[in-house]
Amino acid sequence: MITRRSFLSHSAGFAAAASIGGTLPIMANAAAPSLSLYGPPVGPSVVLSYIANKGLLSEYTPKVDFSVYKSPDVLRAGFVSGDWKLAGTPSYVAANLSNKGLPVKMLNIMTWGMLYVLSYDGSVNSPADLAGEKIGMFFRNDMPDLVFGRVMQQNGLTEGKDYTLHYVSTPFEALQLLLSGRIKHCVLPEPAATAGMVKGKKLGKKIHRSIDLANEWASVTGGKGRFPMAGMMVHEDLLNAQPELIEGFHKACIEGTEWVKANPKEAAAVAAENIKLPAPVIAKSVPHTHLTTERAKDIQAELEQFYSILAEKNPSIIGGKLPSADFYL
Repeated sequence: MITRRSFLSHSAGFAAAASIGGTLPIMANAAAPSLSLYGPPVGPSVVLSYIANKGLLSEYTPKVDFSVYKSPDVLRAGFVSGDWKLAGTPSYVAANLSNKGLPVKMLNIMTWGMLYVLSYDGSVNSPADLAGEKIGMFFRNDMPDLVFGRVMQQNGLTEGKDYTLHYVSTPFEALQLLLSGRIKHCVLPEPAATAGMVKGKKLGKKIHRSIDLANEWASVTGGKGRFPMAGMMVHEDLLNAQPELIEGFHKACIEGTEWVKANPKEAAAVAAENIKLPAPVIAKSVPHTHLTTERAKDIQAELEQFYSILAEKNPSIIGGKLPSADFYL
């Protein structure tokens, strides 16, 4: 059952990805026999659950403990204190922390974007269809807001003139607006989008997954329909102490991602205990999370392009500048 508490946990976790950034961290101590792995309750954590539960890192450590964190403040505190050494994070958060002087690197990207516009109107299929409409939005001036605004701008639509936004604090509040009928459209991340559609169906309401903002990103960049939303962040202490663990972990991410994509129901059953959402909701969300495993250094130009676009309206989101070249592993 999807409770308000569980939904808020997801919202907070994803939100993390938005304000300071969400994360999928791993905490490891080179001197300790086990590895503690942490992540927010979003798609890439399904992969992390698989890695931890199936022993994919047994060559490097006898035990991996995985648990989900609920707040970006926890992530930030973990890295600032030096206790957390390896973490999943919204990509711009890693850049922000690096530019603030924390010795962190971006290891990889694990999702090409998981933001959607949900709508009651089945005829809404493109940004142009939202002209004259009011759309629910969470995390003002943060990543989801900036991505949506840039997509609308690229389609010749200006906020306040061609459409309006109804800002709320969390994805949960945006969904509540939608379910109550006070708005007809809202932006939501996965797995909140899937959870919302399931909830709407139970209430007898038909909610459409109308626009995939990852696909629409192609109109912004002229490239592929994707944006490097989140991946794994590594502290230099762990990287220097156990480089073989980091390489092994990246390989485990590749294997785990492909298995989760091919076996969403089985993966959801493994992840449900950690993520605290019904396994069927997790399974339905997997195809919409655009899971991947891309080495950061291989897509440095694409990451820098994403950072630059986000910084056009809010430079502080990445700490005011692009990270140095050695930030990308």
